[in-house]
Amino acid sequence: MEQRICAGYVITQSIQVKDTEFVLGEHPKTGMCATWQCKNGDNYFWGHYCTNKYDALKDLCERASQEVDYLASIGAIPPLASRKEKSRDCER
Repeated sequence: MEQRICAGYVITQSIQVKDTEFVLGEHPKTGMCATWQCKNGDNYFWGHYCTNKYDALKDLCERASQEVDYLASIGAIPPLASRKEKSRDCER
């Protein structure tokens, strides 16, 4: 797979939520990190810039979670199951 780069940041992680992808990029020279929303694999927008990977990873997960909540609220995906049902469906 070809390495993806956005504004000098190497994309190292991604989370796909329906038609939207959220990505985390690391800048090889500065050590800075960023997250973006991405459409069609190469259209990056709404960047959030972070000084460390921990904050960027947290931001990536929060952005994806917010998108799941939004899609559930408009009926684009099934609503989340109750906590009791959820624990049976998603076991480690």
